[in-house]
Amino acid sequence: MTYTAKTRPETAKTKRMMERAEMKVLRRIARKTLLDRERSENIRKCKIYDVNEWVLSRKKEWNEHISRMDNNRLVKIARDKSPLGRRSTDRPRKRWSRIGGKA
Repeated sequence: MTYTAKTRPETAKTKRMMERAEMKVLRRIARKTLLDRERSENIRKCKIYDVNEWVLSRKKEWNEHISRMDNNRLVKIARDKSPLGRRSTDRPRKRWSRIGGKA
């Protein structure tokens, strides 16, 4: 879940999904169900970081890590630059068929 959150764009839908999943886990730990009508604030009493804040801090740490890399590293090139050239307007070639020996 956290890997997906770090790689997906940060949208309102993603944030809601993360919060929903986090509360589902916390409710399971607290042995409460939605039918118990227990408020989320009461279940969250233990000192747990908000999942969205955690994801944001991890994204910042990863960005700082990439910034410290050499300029010739592939990860830094992919983050900082856009691809050269343009995509063709027609259907992409089936590259996998050339690997099997059939053209």
